[in-house]
Amino acid sequence: LYEFTREINDEYEYEGKLKLIEDLWQIAYSDGQLDKYEDYVIRKVADLIYVTHSDFIKAKLNVKNSTSN
Repeated sequence: LYEFTREINDEYEYEGKLKLIEDLWQIAYSDGQLDKYEDYVIRKVADLIYVTHSDFIKAKLNVKNSTSN
C-alpha cells in the first residue's frame, strides 16, 4: 500500500483524500455488508494518507447511513 499511498499523498489535497476514503466505503458497503478485512484496509489507507480518525469515521457513517436507507 505504501507505493500507492505515497502517490496519493503527493498528488491529492485533503478533500480529495476524504473523497477517496468515502469512495472506498461505498465499495465496501456495495454488497450490503462490511467485512472485517475491508474495514482494515480502508483504515490502513486512511492512516497512510493522513486522514484524521474523526473524518474516517464520519465518512464511514455517512456511507453506511446512505446505503441502509
